[in-house]
Amino acid sequence: MVDETKLMLGTYDCIFKAIMLDKNNIDYLKELIHYITKIPMIDLRNIEVVNSEHIVDNKKDKKMRSDIIINVGNRVINLEMNREYYEGIFAKNNAYLQKIASNLYIEGEDYLTAKSVIQINFDNFSHFPGEQEIYKFIYKEDKINIILPDNPIKYHIDLAYIRKKCYNKPVVNLSKFERYCLLLMADTKKFAKNVAGDDKIMKKVTKKLEELNQDKNIIGLYNAEIEDAKIMRTKLKYAEKTGMERGMERGMAQGLEKGMEKGIICGIKQEKMQIAKNMLSKNMDINLIVELTNLSFEEIDSLK
Repeated sequence: MVDETKLMLGTYDCIFKAIMLDKNNIDYLKELIHYITKIPMIDLRNIEVVNSEHIVDNKKDKKMRSDIIINVGNRVINLEMNREYYEGIFAKNNAYLQKIASNLYIEGEDYLTAKSVIQINFDNFSHFPGEQEIYKFIYKEDKINIILPDNPIKYHIDLAYIRKKCYNKPVVNLSKFERYCLLLMADTKKFAKNVAGDDKIMKKVTKKLEELNQDKNIIGLYNAEIEDAKIMRTKLKYAEKTGMERGMERGMAQGLEKGMEKGIICGIKQEKMQIAKNMLSKNMDINLIVELTNLSFEEIDSLK
């Protein structure tokens, strides 16, 4: 009998973290990092998971929490799961990266011994042109492409492209890296087992996915993520609709096309700001508010 039992997706934060931070799946984490960054496996023998909540320097500093931060020798690697695209998501990821780097300089005895910082973003959407599985970003000089020494490196993994390219292909035609990524998008036990095949590392990940689907705490977190996103999308659609209606009323009253357009934009913004204010009053995480409202950190911070 074919097992079509549904699985919770690894593109949700709670599942992503549970898989990556599971000691039994440490080899999966190491090999993913190796395939993406080309760091030799011998250098990944000893990795240490550190606190993912960034140090708050003062009361005005924003509270930020990364998905995963690990120490690997003289490197610090930050892994982020970007489940949905929204305006400001890359600014948020940059803020995490800069915060990690600045904390390293604070903690280090001098600038020469500071660790290098790498960020790996798993994007559950396609954003960049070129249809690549892995995008690598570094600071370069504009005209002659000189690489800036000791600069942070950012990788973006296009999970949506990998899914489109590989989902219906026979496993024998897929690279190991592609199969590793597909496991994060496995929606049934059948698909996960098919992708894993006889690979010992991937079979452990599949087992972990099945265990998570029996864990009441994880199920609760997973459902909460889905429900929170659904509620906020509904509220924001209503805010846009209400803002447009109010803006059109103002524009029509002014009798000007530009006035109408300006009124619509203003109305939508006001509705979103009110939603953000309500979310702040409930002590919701600023990063989640930014994700759901598409407002900037500065705009939300001004509401405090």
